[in-house]
Amino acid sequence: MAIERRHNRRWWLVVAALTALALLLRLLVWRWRELYPLGGDEAEYLAQALTLLQERRYVELRLMRPPLYPLFLAAAILVVDSLVQNLRLVQAVISALTVPLIALLARALAQRSAPHMPPVFARWAGLLAALLTALNYTLAANATELLTETLFLAGLSLVLWLALLPAPPWWRALMVGLGVGALCLVRAVALPLLPLMMGWWLINALAAGQWRRGVAQAALVLLGCALVVGPWTVRNTLTYGGVILIDTTGAENLWLDNDPAGREAVKAQLYALGEDRLLRQRLATERGIAVITADPGRFIAKMSRELRLFFALEHTDDLRERRAIWVSPAEVAARLGLGDGVWLLILLAGSYGLARRWQATLVRVEGFWRALLRMFADPRWLLGAWVAYVALTTLIFHVELRYRLPLYPVLLAYSGMVGAAWLPALRHALPRPHPAALLLPLLALAITLWHAPYPALAWQLAGKHLDLAQAERALAAGDPAAAAAAAQQALARDRASVLARVALARAALVAGDAPAAMRWLDEAIALLPAHPYPHLLRGDLLRQQGDLAAARAELEAFEAVSREDLAAWLWDRAITPPSATLRLGDGLDLGFIRGMHHPLPGEAGWRWTTGWAQARVTAPAGAQALTLELRSGRPDGSAVRVWVTVDGGEPQPFMIGPDWQTIALPLSPVMQPREVVVAVRSPTFWPRQYDPASPDGRRLGVQVRHIVVR
Repeated sequence: MAIERRHNRRWWLVVAALTALALLLRLLVWRWRELYPLGGDEAEYLAQALTLLQERRYVELRLMRPPLYPLFLAAAILVVDSLVQNLRLVQAVISALTVPLIALLARALAQRSAPHMPPVFARWAGLLAALLTALNYTLAANATELLTETLFLAGLSLVLWLALLPAPPWWRALMVGLGVGALCLVRAVALPLLPLMMGWWLINALAAGQWRRGVAQAALVLLGCALVVGPWTVRNTLTYGGVILIDTTGAENLWLDNDPAGREAVKAQLYALGEDRLLRQRLATERGIAVITADPGRFIAKMSRELRLFFALEHTDDLRERRAIWVSPAEVAARLGLGDGVWLLILLAGSYGLARRWQATLVRVEGFWRALLRMFADPRWLLGAWVAYVALTTLIFHVELRYRLPLYPVLLAYSGMVGAAWLPALRHALPRPHPAALLLPLLALAITLWHAPYPALAWQLAGKHLDLAQAERALAAGDPAAAAAAAQQALARDRASVLARVALARAALVAGDAPAAMRWLDEAIALLPAHPYPHLLRGDLLRQQGDLAAARAELEAFEAVSREDLAAWLWDRAITPPSATLRLGDGLDLGFIRGMHHPLPGEAGWRWTTGWAQARVTAPAGAQALTLELRSGRPDGSAVRVWVTVDGGEPQPFMIGPDWQTIALPLSPVMQPREVVVAVRSPTFWPRQYDPASPDGRRLGVQVRHIVVR
């Protein structure tokens, strides 16, 4: 007993460490996604929560949804304010706390599925499942969205763990019912858990010859769910004059997702009915069934498309389809490795674990019905039914890849068991798996490759980016011919590549062929207008040619909306020589600055620095000094000390107050025109230090307006 307690303490220490690891990953993703805007559903949920707090009334969304998530958001706002990033942080913590819940679920599932195995098997299953949860980029990314999935997954993991614990007492059955009810009021998709839980516990009790206990437990599950959902159903009945159990989402989506007229056309018809939710529920159900039965072939073809999408590699597809959106190399690696890689691992391992046999079939002298009950008492039937239900309903409606997240607790738990089964000390203690268990993961893999030939795409993209890297090295070495050859190879691999055309344009610029460069840039813009690189290079070329109005339009178009530091990107690639005067924030300064924030509305004619910023100007022959016009910009009017360096020389300190002031630094003798690089280092602050409600999450240094060489 003492040894087992010691093992349990160590197990909990490892789970705590994995939870901390999960929180670190989620905080990293939380930081990466700080500037992501709210989506449509997110904005609606947030507005609903704010209305609840400000006006003390519950306002139904245009498409009716359960009430618990907006209530959760309202409670979070009371604690951490309404800043979106703060609310995302709350969800990141909840997502990290899902790790111990998954560990407990996997441990209980292993104990229930293979009771003959030593305790170390269940412990390892829990730890491996927790590790996969902690390192799961998809879960971390979904925590940054103000949607129901993060809260739902934590609750689902808790409910499944409670249900799988052995010999449940009456209070645990009631707790499971309450949990199922709460899940239903987060997402109505949880409603089938009620009959599944009741039926599975009843079957287990009947298999053990304790039917009274089974009936009592099933009744307690029903009672617990009714205690939570019942008041909301009564409210709906009194409000709308008829029974709406939870919401009308299922009925309305049945019509929205299957009518050939399209979602927007159907939405217009639904919205025209106003707030008569009962009529909308009835009409949507009738119309949805009617359009399906009117053309079953189209419905089956639609389900086939949704099936392929359901098994897609989410992040790979997103990166391929939204090529204009910059993602940092670290986040790309996390998306592909910890996102799609972990999904593929848990899909294959989890489906294999769900299909395989975990304990030997015992020959018992018992009747047919008792044997049948024992078979259905296996947790695979409960969890497999849940998996099948989630997959089927998603195909009937439509696939958003977050809709497959309710599968994660099951897949993660079984993946942990499959991993633990491969430990050398345990491998031979389990029954030999039947080859048929491989059919389910092989089917999942086949559908994934049916959706897209991912290995071929990976090979193509790897070759293209190796060619682009070779072109970049050639450009750095000043060899435009080699750069153009490598870029042409990249273009041959991917005819739609904007980056290859940008590399060809840069090679033409290095070779002095401005017309060819402009042709490549125009072709890239026509191919993908939202990609910033060709616009920046085109603006730089127009600036060099003296067309300042057109140059400003190109240079200003993307800086405010891109997640990439476009000023730093153009710093290394601009061909226009700087002038002796640099006006910050005039729309023509990109390429001559880095380490500065793009101007927000109201910040015209100057820029905020970060903690360290650089600018470059040209010192004409005979120039003697470099001057900067700047101010501290602190909301409280305080002064700050800055250090200014010219061409890597000794930093010079200056005290900068709240008003614009000009500082001058001497230059070494300038015999002929040369480029001068000036650097400004300063302390920084967050606007929220002065105004906690500020939406500005930038870290600000000082404000700079002019840099002039005299």
